[in-house]
Amino acid sequence: MEAKGNTVERSVLSRINMFNQHVEEHKNWQRINPFSHYNVRDVPKRSIQKDLYGTPPAGSLSERRAVQAQILSLQEILQLCELINENGERQSADDAAEVSLMFGVLFEMYNHISDKLLGTLLCARKHKYIDFEGETLFQGRDDKKGVRLLRPFEELRDGILNKIESLRCILAEQPVEPVEQP
Repeated sequence: MEAKGNTVERSVLSRINMFNQHVEEHKNWQRINPFSHYNVRDVPKRSIQKDLYGTPPAGSLSERRAVQAQILSLQEILQLCELINENGERQSADDAAEVSLMFGVLFEMYNHISDKLLGTLLCARKHKYIDFEGETLFQGRDDKKGVRLLRPFEELRDGILNKIESLRCILAEQPVEPVEQP
């Protein structure tokens, strides 16, 4: 009978210890959680390397989502460039000639595809796929301004598709690590 009592007592003690360990882990998590209600003075300073600042931890779900967002953004840029190439005016009969399309016409066509035209235009200009006059374009005011492809469409398409494929390879190689939260 005494052996049975020791077993129960050990079982209860192990559960109490496990609970206390969980409480301590939770307290430690709350100390570093910037949204918890602990005093700011108690939050330990984090040391982040300059090259890693603003980037998600390697192998995290955040990094995976960021790569997926890059792929989606590049696909939208490709669609925009394709729309400009198909409906734009060529400066000469040569296939490698510069292709441009008025912003007003582009806005009306792209409005049926997506509501993110300006963001896509700015992103495409940042990556040096297209160019337009001014800092940004506004509907109505800038309808007569041209949006032009900076290189022949085939060259742009190949470059964008290569980037998308390399990002997909990165996604395929990344193991998804489960995030452990106490």
